[in-house]
Amino acid sequence: MKWLVYISSLLLVLGCGENRNDDCITSLGNDGSNTRLVDKFTKIYVEDRIKLLLVQDSANAGIIELRGPENLLEQVTTIVEDGELKLKNRNTCNFVRSFNYELAVKVYFADLDKLTVESIAEVKSQDTIKIDRLEIYHNALSDISLSLFGNEVFVQSKNSAQTTLNGVVRVLKGTIEEISNLDAYSLRCEEVLLDSHTPLACEVNATNGLYIKIYNSGDVLYKDEPSDYKILEVNTGSGKLKKK
Repeated sequence: MKWLVYISSLLLVLGCGENRNDDCITSLGNDGSNTRLVDKFTKIYVEDRIKLLLVQDSANAGIIELRGPENLLEQVTTIVEDGELKLKNRNTCNFVRSFNYELAVKVYFADLDKLTVESIAEVKSQDTIKIDRLEIYHNALSDISLSLFGNEVFVQSKNSAQTTLNGVVRVLKGTIEEISNLDAYSLRCEEVLLDSHTPLACEVNATNGLYIKIYNSGDVLYKDEPSDYKILEVNTGSGKLKKK
């Protein structure tokens, strides 16, 4: 019996990873906060239980504000590599703690051209983000919601979460896959070019043109009849292109 306890304890410590052994026996601690400053970036990668709030503010670009259990804050890494800010939660011993905590990160930036969301990270924008071309790769289990203004946005979503976009852009392009969905009903676009591979409905809003491909049972719903063209190029699924 003593050997069983010893082996179980050893596996617990080793399972937490090198240099994080105290993580498994440390409590969450009280709510805390800290502020960091990082180098210039135009891309953001975020993952694993981080709630990210985006703030476009050139004067404060590079400032990152973190809030959450004080014993976990130091395990949130904020590293810039090749112009990409990588936000990662290095806490590896959630299985010995309650999951009832929040790691909130507010990021100030000047420009953004790529956003990658993984695991169960959540992303929101505080205000409207001005863009030239923004690529969004949404592979997480949690939803994201952004307000945009500018030229072009591209969305690739997988897994099972929703991407919500509002504002005004010239062109929306995207591919919506697995069991994710896109709500861009409040994003006014001149043109929308969308591939739908999902069984869920997607909603769009194009004033000039729609170019749609449907490969699954999810409908593509649009707000108003476009003035120039409405093309359903592929329809191999049972989903329909129709006005909401």
